[in-house]
Amino acid sequence: MRRSRTHAVADGLLGLVLEGTYPPTSALPSEADLAARFGVSRLTVREAIRSLASTNVIEVRHGKSSVINPPELWSPLDPRLLQARGEVSGQPDVLPRKLIEARRTIEIGVAELAARRRTDEQLHRLAQYLDVMRHAHAQADVTRFVEADLGFHDTLFAIADNLFLDAVFEPLAEVMRTLRITTSSLDDHRQHAIDWHDRILAAVADGNPDEAREAMRAHLVQTEGDSDEFLTDHPGPSDEPTNPSPTAA
Repeated sequence: MRRSRTHAVADGLLGLVLEGTYPPTSALPSEADLAARFGVSRLTVREAIRSLASTNVIEVRHGKSSVINPPELWSPLDPRLLQARGEVSGQPDVLPRKLIEARRTIEIGVAELAARRRTDEQLHRLAQYLDVMRHAHAQADVTRFVEADLGFHDTLFAIADNLFLDAVFEPLAEVMRTLRITTSSLDDHRQHAIDWHDRILAAVADGNPDEAREAMRAHLVQTEGDSDEFLTDHPGPSDEPTNPSPTAA
C-alpha cells in the first residue's frame, strides 16, 4: 500500500514541478508540509523524494531543504521523464532526437551483423513480428504494434549476438517503448515503420550487409522525421524529400 502511495506522491510532486509550483533550482517545502498537502505520512513523502532523487529530479540535502535540479540533469533513462524534461526545458524534441542518434549509432551496425549471421529460424521470427505489425496496424492496435516493432529490433540484436551491444542498448528499451507508443498513434507513422522493416528484413534475408545498413539508416531517418512531426504538432506529412517512404513513387 505504501508503495502505491509513494508512487502517487512522486507523480504528484513531478506534476507540481512541471506546472511551476516548484520550478527547477527552487527548494521544496518541508516533509511535514508536503505530507499535509498530499494527505500522507512523512515517511511516504521521504520515500517519494528518494524516488525522484534516484532519477536526479531532486537533490537531497541532508539538514537542508531538498532542491529541484535543472531538467538537463534529470535521468534520460526514466520513461516518465522523457516528455517531462521537454516540457520544463521548452524543447520537447531534444531527447527524442538524441535517442534516435543513439539508435542510429548502434542499430545500423547491428543490422549489418544480422545480415551476416542470420539463420532461417531467426528470419522466420523477424517475419512473424512483421506480420503482427501489419495486423496490429490494420486494427489500429498501437500497443500490440509497438510490442511487435520492438520485438523485431530485439531479434536483430539476438542475431548480432554481441553481449556488449546488448548491455549498451538495454537501458534504452523502456524509453523507446514510451516514445514509440506516442508516435505510433498515427496511421502513416505505423505504415512507414512497416515499409522500412520489410526492407530491412529483405536485406537481412538476402545476406546483404550493405543493404541492411542502408535500410536501417533510412528507417531511423524516417523515424526521426515522424517523431519531429508528431512532437511539434506539424499539420500533415512533411514536405521534405529527405525521408521518403519506400512505398513512395
